[in-house]
Amino acid sequence: MRFISGQIRNLQKRCFQTRADYEKWSSRMRETSMALPSGNTGTDVISRLQRVHARVEAPFLYSVSPISDRLRIFANSGNNAQSSSPYTSMLECMYPLSGIDHDGDRIPTDDLDILRASVSDFDSWSSFRLAKFYSDVDALTADVAYRHASSAPEADNIAFVTAGHYNSRKIHRTDVSKDIILRCYPTYVGGSSMEIRTDAIQTTEDENGAQVENLINVCFTCMVAVDKTTLRPIKNVIPKLSTSSTIEDSNEQHNDPEPDILQMRVEMAEQHNQIRKQRFASSMQLRGLSSSPPTQEEMFTIHALHQQILKGEENLPRVTQHTYKSSLVVYPEKRNVNGKLFGGFVMEQGHILAQYAADFYLHHHKNDKSSANTTTASTSRAIPLGLDEAIFLQPVSIGDHVTFEARVVHSTHRTCRVVVTVEVRSPSDRHSVPLRSNRLSFLFGGGDFPSQIVPDTYSEILMHVDAGRRSAVEGPMDEEVDLILSEKSLKEQANQ
Repeated sequence: MRFISGQIRNLQKRCFQTRADYEKWSSRMRETSMALPSGNTGTDVISRLQRVHARVEAPFLYSVSPISDRLRIFANSGNNAQSSSPYTSMLECMYPLSGIDHDGDRIPTDDLDILRASVSDFDSWSSFRLAKFYSDVDALTADVAYRHASSAPEADNIAFVTAGHYNSRKIHRTDVSKDIILRCYPTYVGGSSMEIRTDAIQTTEDENGAQVENLINVCFTCMVAVDKTTLRPIKNVIPKLSTSSTIEDSNEQHNDPEPDILQMRVEMAEQHNQIRKQRFASSMQLRGLSSSPPTQEEMFTIHALHQQILKGEENLPRVTQHTYKSSLVVYPEKRNVNGKLFGGFVMEQGHILAQYAADFYLHHHKNDKSSANTTTASTSRAIPLGLDEAIFLQPVSIGDHVTFEARVVHSTHRTCRVVVTVEVRSPSDRHSVPLRSNRLSFLFGGGDFPSQIVPDTYSEILMHVDAGRRSAVEGPMDEEVDLILSEKSLKEQANQ
């Protein structure tokens, strides 16, 4: 495999150790999104997408989404099924929120109302519910993985499991009255795993009145190929991803207008893989095979926070005050095509509980009586900004008893991070040690969070330190959230 320069290798080694590293990654992330050609001239392979049946081409999404019949699924119409390129494996899922279908027909009012109600959020900046986005991303990435592997000789013996979702960020404001597209495509294939990227896109008009695509959200997913019988990882069975700058079908040859983009995606995927390995090697998780304690400086900071509380210098919130639980029994309608709990359900429920925790934390210092008549559903809620990571440790079976626990573990004046752990418990022995199935870390913005939160237990300290490291490097900075709040305020004033 050819790399354009050694610069990426150095960046992989540093693994976002500085803000500049992360900003460089963020810039590349935006540059490498798969976009329709300017003006939709029809010369690029993406413009030849055709509508397909979700039940056939997106069975995971079809089996778990209650609104799948109201979504529009598109796939490449080229005839070269053996071309293992991002274009031939990609799927697009369109939410026709504008009320106009892709063929120009008007969508019935009842269907449109149900569709909008199913995905809408209360926040005017993030009006497309991120919990729903992550739920559908989990299903759609599985469909793309199987679609890509369908040409493999051992395709019938391959199953895919989700290892995790990573580095998801809300980039621009969403308008729930306009169509939203989830464009899902592979970016890299390794020995037994593959990375799949999902871009959320809306179109806007430029200064000339032309329709241009706007990247509003992104998520990277790691899928692992396993043997269907043993469920153990298997190597060298996923078709290697073509990074050629040309794509051919039976009739003509199509040139990629930006041939370097494919290689840049590969380099980013390699970088993501190195970051995950380094995070695992330097993990502070007590349950991990490799576990490292916080640094002396980090522990001194925690020590100083507790000193401030004892001296009465500041009324700081504690993690234990902003910890919330939700428990449920897994019923059959939540299963995926493999007979296990649908991972997107975990993502959705985890984000809903995290939103609940962030909303209450936003108003920690406020008097409920004085603020009850001055807040709205929008201003009283934290703004969903993304996902650091969602780790899948083991599958959850139908009939299991599951507990979600959300903790606000770190904050600045404008941001907070909420860690959600998911555990499986046995009702026959309530004192048994629960089994951890998932760990999710979500990010929220707001106008007036407490500037710090104090961890008490050692487990909370580890979460706090880890989130603090991410905040210092990956942000977002308070100034960035201020811009979002300003944009949100202007939009709400215009709607009044």
